[in-house]
Amino acid sequence: MKSVMKSAGLSRRQVLAGLAGGAVLVLAPEGVKAASVARIVTVGGAMTEIVYALGEGGKIVAVDTTSLFPRQVVADLPKVGYLRMLSTEGLLSTKPDLILLDADAGPADVLDQLRRMGAPVAHFTEPPSAKSVIDKITFVGKSLNETAKAEEISQLYAADLTQVEQVVASLPQRPSVLFVMDAGATGLRGAGSGTAAAQMIDLAGGRNAFGDATGYKTVSSESALIANPDVILMMGQAIDALGGVDAVTALPALAQLTAARDRRIIGMDGNYLLGFGPRTAHAVRDLAAVLHPQSTVPALPSRPWTSV
Repeated sequence: MKSVMKSAGLSRRQVLAGLAGGAVLVLAPEGVKAASVARIVTVGGAMTEIVYALGEGGKIVAVDTTSLFPRQVVADLPKVGYLRMLSTEGLLSTKPDLILLDADAGPADVLDQLRRMGAPVAHFTEPPSAKSVIDKITFVGKSLNETAKAEEISQLYAADLTQVEQVVASLPQRPSVLFVMDAGATGLRGAGSGTAAAQMIDLAGGRNAFGDATGYKTVSSESALIANPDVILMMGQAIDALGGVDAVTALPALAQLTAARDRRIIGMDGNYLLGFGPRTAHAVRDLAAVLHPQSTVPALPSRPWTSV
């Protein structure tokens, strides 16, 4: 160990020199004090949304590319890369007092390196789910010394989620839903069990038509016909990338489906649908409303963090 340098504002050159020389760079003392946090990097759209919900958004100096909301404030912030493909240099070049990481952040070797260097990392590790959002809000609140505000937000979120769950439980039917993640050179990818999309379909009172598979798997024409979904669910961004609903209905793997011919295709913003952040209860309600058009699914109360 050649040297230990304590600093919260290392230059890019210092970071690179330290890495090349085998030095251990300690960006902050063990256990970052929330009062000293003025520069936050958020990795994961939910982390970004929670910081803004806590009223601390002005301290965010950089985000990852999955952080897309609140749109009007994150659009111009520097990006540190994709959630699962981070780099040590990219994160440290922002001179952070705190790096907030959601569960899926990675790769693992980068996170390990940050910890060995003493970087001010707070990593939420619970698997993404509608329920774990409550703990995620508490986690971020504690990291920022905003525990009271976090408790308030988490209680309101929990109440909203409970209200939706009670309504969904009373719905008479569970339509089958095929979630299509994207369409690439290898064909369509659908969501099997154990995925974020499967969780949302279940919470909204649907039945995953691709539930016999695990994870995100290729959807062939044969498997789509066997699934025979009532509804096709996609991220709005994926629909736009394909050229709109008409292009989706013409995809060979979907064209023969009644849901495609009848244009029963639902598009929802990807972060809103799959992000598992403070807006998730509202996303469940909105998905339930479109999956069950013959039933009344009451709107949830508007919250400051759903309309920023």
